[in-house]
Amino acid sequence: MEPAERVFAQDFAAARHTADSGDGRDGLYVVTPGAAWCRRLFIVGALTEKRGSGDVMQARLADPTGAFQVSVDWQSPDAVETLGYIEPPAFVAVTGRAVLAGTGERACATVEVEALSVVNRTARDLWVLATAGATLDRLEALRDGDDEQVAAARRLYGTTDEDIRGMAEMVRTALATVRPDIAVGEIAPLVARDLLLDALEGEGGARGVEIEDAVAAGVRSGLSAQEARRALEELLAAGECYQPSSGMIKLI
Repeated sequence: MEPAERVFAQDFAAARHTADSGDGRDGLYVVTPGAAWCRRLFIVGALTEKRGSGDVMQARLADPTGAFQVSVDWQSPDAVETLGYIEPPAFVAVTGRAVLAGTGERACATVEVEALSVVNRTARDLWVLATAGATLDRLEALRDGDDEQVAAARRLYGTTDEDIRGMAEMVRTALATVRPDIAVGEIAPLVARDLLLDALEGEGGARGVEIEDAVAAGVRSGLSAQEARRALEELLAAGECYQPSSGMIKLI
């Protein structure tokens, strides 16, 4: 699978061109003014709005520089179900396809979601740091003009040195939102079953908690809906919980 690019919302929203990389792969890249060539993206931000229901939903995901417009449909059923459980505001990580609809000034860059999950502020800050580094590398290449793809982006947008300085200011704005005590070591991999078990502690009363509410609790903890359901099955199989009645779950 093709690696996912990291790009700030302000840069991605300003995209007006697509291009063929010439690498023989099918499909076009969305090219941003900051010289990011995007076919797939990994973005993290604050979910501030969602619209729609059923098999088609749209959402707004804000980072420190602006907002991404994202959409999800029946082609990614787990993502549709997961988004349905998430209530704004919440920090969310999204992997998806970069799409540019329309042409010229009417063009609109969006992200078609493949997968998403709830994350915490630390994950958002780490994404900002990594995206800032990737963006500054591209801006340095834009200034030097040695890389073929970067040079193509500069031709497409007629990028000036003033434009590059403006984008560097965008990066500084984003970095100013990162907590000064942030450390990579704060994030550790967690087992889905353990996440769900922790999320269900204290949930429900004497009758337990409804299965859908249990899945929602798993999603709020960072699991996809599919992962939460699978973790619930594992907890049942391990005897960590049981079903006191149809549609209900209760911890042992």
